This record gives sequence, C-alpha cells and structure tokens, in this order.
Amino acid sequence: MSFCPKCGGQVQEMESFCVSCGKRLPEDLKERNLPEKPTKKWWFLPVFSLVIASIILFSIYIFTNYQSNKALEYYEEAEEMALIGDYDQAKELLQQALQYKDKFPSAKEVLSFLQVASEVENNLQNVHQLNEDKNFPEAFDAIRQTENELKKYNGNLVDQMTEKTINIKDQTLLNQATYKLNNDPTIEDLKTLVWETEDLSHEQAPELIDQVQQKLVAMTYQEATNSLDNLQFSHALRIIEDTLMVIENSEQLESLKTTINKEKTAFESAQEQRIEQALSVFEEEQELNESHAIELIDIQLKTEEDKWLISGQLKSVATVPIHSILVSYSIIDENDKIILENDVYVYPETLYPEEVGNFDFTHFDANTENTRLTAKVEEITWYLE
Repeated sequence: MSFCPKCGGQVQEMESFCVSCGKRLPEDLKERNLPEKPTKKWWFLPVFSLVIASIILFSIYIFTNYQSNKALEYYEEAEEMALIGDYDQAKELLQQALQYKDKFPSAKEVLSFLQVASEVENNLQNVHQLNEDKNFPEAFDAIRQTENELKKYNGNLVDQMTEKTINIKDQTLLNQATYKLNNDPTIEDLKTLVWETEDLSHEQAPELIDQVQQKLVAMTYQEATNSLDNLQFSHALRIIEDTLMVIENSEQLESLKTTINKEKTAFESAQEQRIEQALSVFEEEQELNESHAIELIDIQLKTEEDKWLISGQLKSVATVPIHSILVSYSIIDENDKIILENDVYVYPETLYPEEVGNFDFTHFDANTENTRLTAKVEEITWYLE
C-alpha cells in the first residue's frame, strides 16, 4: 500500500497524481510509503524547566520563611526581655533578628527605643531619689520630661513604661501631699491638697484624702469658733461656706453653721434691745459720762534723791466703759507757784464702771531741796466707748 507523501492519502502504484490533494506523486515507490509520525518529546523541556523553577522558588520561599520566622522568634524574645527590663539582652536579640531579616522595621524601631528606655529608667530612678530628698518640683520636671519622650513612641513596652511613669507620678503626688499635710499647712493649703489628691489612683490615696479632709474640717471649725467667740458671725459663716465648697458634706461644719446662725440671731435681737434701752437712758447718762465720769481718789508726790515721783488713783463713776484717760497735773511750791506741768495716762487703758485706775510718773533731774511741794490735778479728760 502506498501513500501520498504530501497529504498522507492512500494511492495506487500506477497513479502519477494523488487523487486526494492532486499533487504529483514521486516515481520512486519507496518514497510513497507513509512517513513515520514525528516524536512528541518537545514538551519535556518546558515541563522540566517549570519543575526546576518551582523547586527553586519553593526553596527560596522555604529559606525566606525560615529567615522571617527566625527573625520573628528573636524579635518576640527581645520584646519579652525588654518587658522585664533586661534591655542589654533585648538589644542583642534584636541584632540577631536583623541579621536574619535586614528589612525588619519593627525590630529597628524597638532597637531605637531601647536607648530611650534606658534613659527613661534612669530618669525614673532619679525621681525616686528626688522624692526621698523632698525635692518635688524637680521630680515633677523629670516626670514631665519622661512623659513627653514616651509620647513619640507606641507599643507594649511603651505602654508598660507609660503606666510605670503614671504610677511614679501618683506616688510623687502622694508623697508631696503627705509632706504638706505634716508640715503645718494653712486652711488654704489644705483646700489645695483636696483638689490635688481627689484624682489620685494610688492605693493609699483614700486614706490620705480622708486625713486631709479631717484636718481641714478641724482647722475650719477652730477658726470659725474663734470668730464666733469674737462675735464675728459673718466671718465665721464665710469660713465654713468656703470649706464646704471643697468638702461637700460635713455634719460637724453644718452643725456649727446652724449654731452660728442661731447665735447671730440671738445677738442681733439682744443688740436691738440694748440699743433701745441705751437710747432710753442715753440722755440721762450722757451728761454724767461726759462731765462727771471720774472721781479722783488721791494724788501724791514723793521726793527721792534727784527725782520727783508722782502717783495717784481715780475711779470711774460712769455708766459705760471709758478709755484713754489723761490726767493733767501740776507741781506747786508752798507759795502756790507752779513749778512744772505734765500729762500722764491712766492704766488700765479702759475703765469699766466702778473700776479703779492708777497713774504714775517720774521726773528726773529734779530739784529736791524744796521739800514743801505738792501735786495738784488740773484736768482729767477721757473718751467714751
């Protein structure tokens, strides 16, 4: 059987042209044999190349993944070391992580922050020492500096250090408040302490706040009571009300406030009665009190070496207290000649009705040869309440 070498169609040996494609057939019958199908081994090369490339890519992936995992492992271990405060070990681990994975931003950022963390730790240690030295202004300056530095970063370590800074700040506030409380604070100092301590989250804060409030209440009570004793009712009430604006509830101060209001009302009523009574007898007593309020008991003159000693007593016959009593006297000789005149105030400064007052004066460099000298009261002046 013969075949057309052009199209592969079947032909007869005696035919010169292919009945299928019309092409001339070769005269040599051997050339009319059906050619062998070409081999299809061409596909093997790209498949092989693909397999090799896949193996290479997979190997690269495995290696890269190993590098990344190893770097991550060192990074996580470094974080743990940093969180417990072992910054040197954390730095070494981060350096190893970067050797496995050079492009590791988080590791670089943490490595950069560890230097800051060391400075922050030193700063906080300094705060502890400043607290012990009672140097609170510098302690707060160091804390503010630390807070401002930590604001530039974020992460677990930053959160931990921020929380630590907050705790140290609360402790510093507590120490400062305790120091102020124990060093003779004024009422205004205690009011400030109430505001400063009310937001403290320290575990000892409630006890301190209670001590501050108790001391504030006690000092306010004492000062208001003193004002009440001096009949300064409005001042006493203002003292209490100012404190109650800081301490919302205080049964002790509220009770004292009620007492002050009652005594104020009673005093004002009594005062009105006294005024009415005083007005009714004022005209009768006015003349007495203005012109005859003093009764002279005696006045004496003694000579001693080169001194004249003047002394005397008088009595208040006024119906009201009188004060600033001035005695004008003169010293005369046996011929009633005035040798000198002088003024002297009576003590005590205020004389109440029927109370006796005294006066005395010493004249130095006096001529004591004349022993027949006498003292005479010329005039007595005084002021009414």
